[in-house]
Amino acid sequence: MSPTTKEQTRQHILEKAAYLFKTQGYARTTTYEIATQAGVAEMTLFRHFGNKEKLFQTVAQGLGGSDMLTSIETQLSGDYHADLLLIGQHVLSGLIAQRETIRLLMFEASHFPEVQEAVTKSPRELRQTLSEYFQKQIEEGKVQNLNPKVMARAFFAMLFGYAIGLDTLTEPLSTEISLDEIVEQFIHIFVKGTVKL
Repeated sequence: MSPTTKEQTRQHILEKAAYLFKTQGYARTTTYEIATQAGVAEMTLFRHFGNKEKLFQTVAQGLGGSDMLTSIETQLSGDYHADLLLIGQHVLSGLIAQRETIRLLMFEASHFPEVQEAVTKSPRELRQTLSEYFQKQIEEGKVQNLNPKVMARAFFAMLFGYAIGLDTLTEPLSTEISLDEIVEQFIHIFVKGTVKL
């Protein structure tokens, strides 16, 4: 058996930490338990991440953050509708895949400032990336002269609301309509309200 690399050990710790944070919450999860689940000494965990807060911040980085767009940035064409459709599909599917973790951590964020900072950091970065995209579209004359930060918040809120919040109060639309169709209609509404005629 080949020796485990530092990166493999790091990723394994992250996987176990993500699972425990998701199922038990931040407060009830200990570094000792994470290390035990990962099959490493607690000191190994500290060498990689420093402490529980920094480990949690690393786990939380992927929750609705700008890294959601990293893998598709090269596919953006500058076509406003097509780009937003691609972004919307990518972000919504990512949020839905992580919805239970996000819901749990949002609940915990009200009790732990370190959790709140970690949970809000990634969505803030995503909104910044979106804001920069909208600013470019405005400068190119494709989009109305609106505040790009407000546009980014509205766009993210539309997707976040459906993925994380709305279907806890009502039946999910996906039982009647496919996820692709939902995204297409969300984007159609958003583009119609912002595109420069």
